[in-house]
Amino acid sequence: MSDPIRDAQDRFRLAQEQMREAQERAAKLAREVAQEAEERTKAVRDAMPPGLPLRLLSAFIGIPLILALIFVEVWPERFPGIVFTLGVALIALICAGEYFRALKHRFRPNERLAYIGVVVLQFAAWNVSRGRLVDFLPVMLVVLTIMTLINQVLRRESEPVANLGVTLFGVAYVGWLLSYLIFLRSLLPGKSIEIPLPWGHGPRVGYGAWLTLYVLAVTWMTDTGAYAFGVRFGKNSRKLAPSLSPNKTVVGAIGGLITATVTSLLWGAWAHLPWYHCLILGPILGALGQVGDLCESAIKRDLGIKDFGGIMPGHGGLLDRFDSLLFTAPIAYYYLALLVVRYIGE
Repeated sequence: MSDPIRDAQDRFRLAQEQMREAQERAAKLAREVAQEAEERTKAVRDAMPPGLPLRLLSAFIGIPLILALIFVEVWPERFPGIVFTLGVALIALICAGEYFRALKHRFRPNERLAYIGVVVLQFAAWNVSRGRLVDFLPVMLVVLTIMTLINQVLRRESEPVANLGVTLFGVAYVGWLLSYLIFLRSLLPGKSIEIPLPWGHGPRVGYGAWLTLYVLAVTWMTDTGAYAFGVRFGKNSRKLAPSLSPNKTVVGAIGGLITATVTSLLWGAWAHLPWYHCLILGPILGALGQVGDLCESAIKRDLGIKDFGGIMPGHGGLLDRFDSLLFTAPIAYYYLALLVVRYIGE
């Protein structure tokens, strides 16, 4: 006859053993799942292009700021586009600071006069686009040239010509070329449209705001397309300009042109631009954007630096991010102003 107490104890021990086995199986399964997740994370991390997370973070922060600068208006009757002008002036000032900081170990540029010139150029563009101060640019260049020369003489610099050259070049390269974003923003001030969005309609602002956004989109998508194509397909491709930028490939450049053309057609249809002009302007901006990037690479190589700054993680400085726009914004402005805008405004 069995002992009930002993039977209960046996059943209790059996239950404990089964529970331990279940716990061990659960722990083993959890370790396997964690190891598999870690391996997948490592595989994704290894497959991800270097610097991409930081680039995405910069874009996540920077894009809303750019959109706010383009579309926000304060007192549009008296000061149309003044918020955008102030934003571009600040960007130009930071870019000029990065440029002159990189020069200091070789030259003695007149930074204070240059900063004034860079900022004044942005507000000159704002005024000129509204039909004012048309003759201001020649006056400013004359004053800047004379004052810089006088400053070089007073400081008794040993290389006044070189210092004058890098000062004036910085003002023109950063300040003048970047001011064309303001000219773009000022196109067709009397025409405003609502761009359709998935959830309704976009803000009703001047047509120039949408043209500015179009140029920004095509330019920066060129860079993104070139980067993506180069990483994915350009490992064994011929280098585009190995002496200037060893990581750029011919495949990447072609990918950038394709991306620029597709972006131009899609964005142009969204912004009510004629498709044939988008088909022409897209590759032009794509090629110019990459040339602008290579030209800045030549400057950086001459100065012995990798980036002009580190304000934008994954991109370098602001000048590293806006280098392509320094080439695309002026050409886009003249193309749109001479061949497209006047027909749209009729």
